[in-house]
Amino acid sequence: MRIIPKTIETNCPELNRAWQEYQHFILDRSAILIEDSEEALNWHAFLGHSIDMQGFRAAEFAGVDELSKPAPNFIPLKQTGIGVKELGQLWQIESIRNHLLRGCIGTDTTTSYEILKTAGGETGVLLARAFQTFPFRKGHKYIRALLHNSAVLQTFNYSFRNWLKHQCSVLGEKEFPPRNFRQCVGVGKSLEEVLCEKLEKTFYLVGPEMAPYMICDWQLWLWKERKTELFDSFKYDAFHIAFVGYVNQRHGDTIPEDKVKFVRWWYRYCPEIPPRLANECIWLAMEHDLIHMIPKG
Repeated sequence: MRIIPKTIETNCPELNRAWQEYQHFILDRSAILIEDSEEALNWHAFLGHSIDMQGFRAAEFAGVDELSKPAPNFIPLKQTGIGVKELGQLWQIESIRNHLLRGCIGTDTTTSYEILKTAGGETGVLLARAFQTFPFRKGHKYIRALLHNSAVLQTFNYSFRNWLKHQCSVLGEKEFPPRNFRQCVGVGKSLEEVLCEKLEKTFYLVGPEMAPYMICDWQLWLWKERKTELFDSFKYDAFHIAFVGYVNQRHGDTIPEDKVKFVRWWYRYCPEIPPRLANECIWLAMEHDLIHMIPKG
């Protein structure tokens, strides 16, 4: 297992402080790292991450994360037994699929709940009930994403890991998991960059923020276990952007706003540590409002 330093020295005191406060949580927290197993990748990376930054809190809906708001009647998918296969099978029901593709336009979300209940059997009833009792943002598109994206994995035995393995094989990678995600597989593009592009093109609601989020914590587990080398992917979300903006407002142009330039900046100080670790420390600092507690200077 890899060991990371307890402190770092960059030109950003806020990041140095965030690292000191939170780095020891990350490599030992199963809630962050995603081990290389079919179950973990299906539940955590696929169902828990694929639409988690759209305000839906997919990880809590799936049952990967604990519910952060009281909802005594809500039962997460993992407890109901509804997984990728069951969600994908609901998409195969024509009336449900047609409704989510076209029939739900201009209607309240309850119309989607009703079609799940009437056409989806017991699975549809349980899923509709989970959505109705979920205490966060809901909408037709989240129902469609869970069903539609799960159905894409049918060819791969409803396994996100099998999908990743297939994509790596198509890109010429003979070993899985890959030992080197930074290797070039196209004109100026790394394996992880092309994987993220494929995620965006393949799955509904997965964009440039979500795609690296679906693989970076799996990569982090592989890196921790010395099964892969350094990688560049990280979660470039609103917290990260807000942190960079805050720091630059305080100190001038300290941290690059551009994602690629941020990676290069990070490697100047910590060339052997994935930027995902810094990125998670940033997220935790923002969540706990740590940066506003640091005196300017």
